[in-house]
Amino acid sequence: MATTTELTKVIVITETHFEQDLLNAFRELGIKGFTCMNCWGQGHHQVYDEPFIGHSQTRIEIITTEAIAESIVDYCRQPRFESYAISAYLESVRVRDPNKFIA
Repeated sequence: MATTTELTKVIVITETHFEQDLLNAFRELGIKGFTCMNCWGQGHHQVYDEPFIGHSQTRIEIITTEAIAESIVDYCRQPRFESYAISAYLESVRVRDPNKFIA
């Protein structure tokens, strides 16, 4: 069986207009890469539709170290985001080549 390394996946779900600003901030925190996908849903905040882009939210997934993942969650919990739909949570993942995910 191949050896694996435990890393942390951070998932951020937010309004689409925050996507680029968040990705820029996450790069400054030290991420190497990310995956974004369009999504929609309902939770604490009201669901709304973006008439020009067809989706109201984006899901950002990043596999990184636990320290960087915690920094991302802390960033998303800033008071300036309190009135917006943004959530961030962590999952433990195992990868075979950690160098693909961390700098």
